[in-house]
Amino acid sequence: MSGPGLGKLLLENAKVFIDNKEIEADVYIHIKGFSLARVTHLDIESEELNKILKPKEGGFFSIRGIDGGIEIKFEKNRVKVLHEFLNEVLKEGEKTRTWVGGKEGGIYIGFKKEQIVKLEKIAREKFNFKF
Repeated sequence: MSGPGLGKLLLENAKVFIDNKEIEADVYIHIKGFSLARVTHLDIESEELNKILKPKEGGFFSIRGIDGGIEIKFEKNRVKVLHEFLNEVLKEGEKTRTWVGGKEGGIYIGFKKEQIVKLEKIAREKFNFKF
């Protein structure tokens, strides 16, 4: 797990569930150009997630907006990430299929350009992040 770092914006009080079981996790918007990020993405950090997607593994998975957040549909599991800001990225009922990769201590979502623009808008407006 990489934890906090420059350009990693913690979504405080985010809740993460694997198949309706809540797990301990930190959720960050990780901004391009900071702490080795090549593109702005969403980090979901919990060792539990490596049971679903091991470090350096990844694939294209469906992600949809749900009430209060997003849901990632893996082959055998669903991961829900709940935080009020996430419905600004994907509205309830909206879907995308994008890259989800495993990393040490969690996973990351490499959203498409449309969602990256929204993540960066949240960083500017909600966190007053300058880049």
